[in-house]
Amino acid sequence: ESGGSGGLADLHIEERLHRYVVGGVDDMELRRRREAVDRANNAQGIAAGESERCSRIFEGDTINTDVTAPGATLALGLMFLQSGNKAIASSLALPDTHFLLEYVRPDFLLLRVVARSLILWNDVMPTSKWIEDQIPVVIKNSFGRMRASVQSTADLSDFANIETGAKKEPKKSDDGEMHSADHCESSPGEKKSGDTPFPEQDGDRQAIRQIHAHVVAGACFAIGLRFAGTGDESAAEAIGERLMDFLTLRDENDPLSVALRPEHPILEMCLGCSAIALAMVMAGTGDLDTLRLFKMLRWRCDDDIRYGTHMAFSTAIGLLFLGGGTCTLGRSPEDIAALVLAFFPRFPSSTSDNRYHLQALRHCYALAVKRRELVAVDVDTGEQVSVPIEIAFRESTTHPMKLEVPVLLRNTSDTLTKLNVVSERYYPLSLDLIENNLIEAGLTLFVKKRSGFLGHFQDPQSQRSLLVQAGSSSGQSALELIQSFTEDPRILAYAQYLCDIGGSKVGSNAQANGNGFAISEFCTNILHECLTGDKEDILPLYLSLRSAVDSIGADPYSTAVQTIWDVRLIRRYYEQHHLLVRGSERLVSPEFVAFLCELLDSFLIAKGVEDSSLESYFNSRCVESEKCRLGCFLVWYDVPFPTTSADLELMDHMEIAHDD
Repeated sequence: ESGGSGGLADLHIEERLHRYVVGGVDDMELRRRREAVDRANNAQGIAAGESERCSRIFEGDTINTDVTAPGATLALGLMFLQSGNKAIASSLALPDTHFLLEYVRPDFLLLRVVARSLILWNDVMPTSKWIEDQIPVVIKNSFGRMRASVQSTADLSDFANIETGAKKEPKKSDDGEMHSADHCESSPGEKKSGDTPFPEQDGDRQAIRQIHAHVVAGACFAIGLRFAGTGDESAAEAIGERLMDFLTLRDENDPLSVALRPEHPILEMCLGCSAIALAMVMAGTGDLDTLRLFKMLRWRCDDDIRYGTHMAFSTAIGLLFLGGGTCTLGRSPEDIAALVLAFFPRFPSSTSDNRYHLQALRHCYALAVKRRELVAVDVDTGEQVSVPIEIAFRESTTHPMKLEVPVLLRNTSDTLTKLNVVSERYYPLSLDLIENNLIEAGLTLFVKKRSGFLGHFQDPQSQRSLLVQAGSSSGQSALELIQSFTEDPRILAYAQYLCDIGGSKVGSNAQANGNGFAISEFCTNILHECLTGDKEDILPLYLSLRSAVDSIGADPYSTAVQTIWDVRLIRRYYEQHHLLVRGSERLVSPEFVAFLCELLDSFLIAKGVEDSSLESYFNSRCVESEKCRLGCFLVWYDVPFPTTSADLELMDHMEIAHDD
């Protein structure tokens, strides 16, 4: 809470929690004890009043911070979570002198760093510099001098070895042990070259190592909470560097590692805390580099590795593959509280160890798990497919995020607003994520694939689509071409039985009718056109029009006038919309309509209609044998009905103009 609740102001919770953190005398607790004692004295006597005191531990007037400090520190941090209250954060500041640091346990400094980060939420940065800034200046300087001193000593030793060559042969002393010549010749009071000279003003070197390790681990844990579920590369890199430093201190035996290494239990606790922090950042991503690092950490297995260490590393690997890559961790205040409760940086020594943290609370991380998987399902096959998408953010300055589903939607600093499918293989799709609240519970996109394309799994580089393979299909049958990019049984049957029939022409009928191409060639052409134009449903219409053309060419005298009417309606529709001129896309190709019109014109001109037949028609005297041919002519050219004398006069004028 940023300002606290008005109804709780008289309880002074912040002041009491701070007193439990730093220690001292709790006036309210003393007053409560006096009142309890007075009530007991008045009722049952002195013995009953003393029953509230512990019979094993002497409870003085001061607060036992070893018991109260961890809970009070985290309580303050969660109470003012994400509030940015600098006054409360300053009360949890780390001591800045060696003298004051002697009065705070090193593991409590870890909790203070975490609590301060919870309060100053927006000040946490995913950088190594921010981690260094959390270390007190006196500790940072002392630790740096320790490192420099060891390095200079190691360099001098290497230089001495180079000057003297190989080591001298060891000599056997009177006690039977082997000693080097230098060791035997040195006097007891002399300072050995292997000793590390540390300045006396640096204080307790053991405390410096412990404080440095705990503060670094606490800073890593704070970054893990701040960037939980984001997959932030900067945060992962910063934590990974510290993990490698801890790993070097644990596994290496060089002089620098030995000099800077804290106690083994402390080092293992810091390793587990940092590993869980890195896992929180990369939760659900299944990052391989992070997995390799975790495998390096858990590789060591000996008597020095306790149960809690194995539990921490196993927890980190489980978070990395949270929900099989379909879930991540939330970042709401409730989620952060659950993560702090579950991953409290104090690990048990055995399966029955519940002294510092109840192990059942480790399962509270499940309260922060969010399903954020985004998948796409093909509506035709019902299978999951890979589709590129673009996600827009609320802030216009943020560039849209381009992803490829299936994908895990990670946490971001900005709010996701809109999702668009941007693949040329699938029909476009747009979803409003805020209005429908689709992200919080995961999302399934139902998409429909365009014809002539394979999915992204089968053809990642778009090299097997029909548009690409059509130009290089010489010597390849239509069936083989279609099979290379689709498995639709209807399309395959069409290609097999209507396209690939040996490549033979229709024969003399096709040549006589002036079609000039075989039925297999025609079916192949329209199949390619329908698939590339994503209109395979009109294949029957093309076949019907082709059948009409064949019927006119084969037996013109039996051709039904209804067929001519159908073709004429199609022609009129395209003429009204100027499609033959502009070439706009429609179901039936304008070129094919023009081709049909040209065929019918050629047929009617070739067969012709006698003048006597037209004259008989206008005189309402039509010969029975000419009705079929005359009907096709009249319908196709839209000749008016002879109902008035004006029509006869118009016909006469047309004949005169034709003769002239």
